[in-house]
Amino acid sequence: MSTSTFRIKRFFVSRFLGSLSDQFLLFAVPLAILKSTGSVKYSALAFIVEWVPRVIFFPVGGFFTDRIKPGYIFFGVEIARSIVVATSMILLLTQSASTFIVLSIMMAFLSVGYVLNFVTTEAYLPRNIDAADLPKAHSILQGIDNVTQVVGPAIAVFISVYGGINSLLIFGAILFAISALNLFNLKAKSVEADQKFSLGIIFKSHSIALNILKENNILLHLCALTWVVNLLYGTALVVSAAVVVKEFGLPESYFGMLQTIAAVISIGAFLLVPRFAAKFGLSTLGVVSFCAMILSGLLLALSGHFVIYAVGYAALMAFDGAFNVYIRTLRSQIIPKEHMGKTTGFIALLNMFSIPLSGLIVVILSSYFSPTGILGIIFILALTFGIGLIVFGRKVFTYNTWLPSIH
Repeated sequence: MSTSTFRIKRFFVSRFLGSLSDQFLLFAVPLAILKSTGSVKYSALAFIVEWVPRVIFFPVGGFFTDRIKPGYIFFGVEIARSIVVATSMILLLTQSASTFIVLSIMMAFLSVGYVLNFVTTEAYLPRNIDAADLPKAHSILQGIDNVTQVVGPAIAVFISVYGGINSLLIFGAILFAISALNLFNLKAKSVEADQKFSLGIIFKSHSIALNILKENNILLHLCALTWVVNLLYGTALVVSAAVVVKEFGLPESYFGMLQTIAAVISIGAFLLVPRFAAKFGLSTLGVVSFCAMILSGLLLALSGHFVIYAVGYAALMAFDGAFNVYIRTLRSQIIPKEHMGKTTGFIALLNMFSIPLSGLIVVILSSYFSPTGILGIIFILALTFGIGLIVFGRKVFTYNTWLPSIH
């Protein structure tokens, strides 16, 4: 990357450490709650508790991103996440509250930190990296996420054998703390902004973001497309532990194996994404990944064996990564850099609303359908809305390509 500097590399290192800790928790929390309650419904409720604060906080996070230096945000978020995880471990050790309550509240707090990290990253990269290097930068970020999806569950399985959830929480807190120290005094370019905070300024900031969205049909269409695949993605995250442990009757280690298989396949796909986009175009990357994600939902729903389910799950995760590269690259080319944070915050609010909604759907349907049956219902919804959005874009917005593109 032609404009890579030491500070960018430091940022990627901390992103790896933070993402690795996230993967520990994403692996450990659903299993811990499922084990303590024995109910898919409680796992889905914990998922909703985690994601609702995340969705709500996105616009506020975008406002702060455009007004506070990125280094301050990155450092503060990692320190706060380390403290939250360590506190949760202490509460579990002292049995001050139930596992469900402690882990649900912990994930709710961590989700706010995730929001600030995500939105700040979206604003940080375009301001510190040349436009021509953005696809590669976003691919690196996606690759970091994919690698930690392999390493995280694999190490988590090993640690949990000897120490359980508390050992994982200790290790996660340490990783967040190391990430924070690495980000201390990070230098970065940022836009000039009024540092005052008031309801009027917040309202004005949000109005600017909404106007940018209303003036760009592409951004709104991208939100709708992301909404569809997130509905399927969120459902898979909620029910997969139950599918493996309860429906297939397999040990918990198989859930770790599922995550590892998916991540390995995702890494292979990630290596091909930049070349694919360069040869066939960004829009083609979006079309292929969008369609593949929806079709993977059919495979998940019809699977009656772990191997088949693992193939569908791996395809869903791999093409989700490719679709993210398409979305984030196109978005960074459209949104003005000085308004990147606030606008991305609102976009993320729209995009990720479907993820807690998928958890709510699982809560409602879990009393009537099996986990794979729920996946089948979500697949039908995703397929119907997906086809409708593609046709709508071609007819109403008159795209020359199947999915939005600025070229």
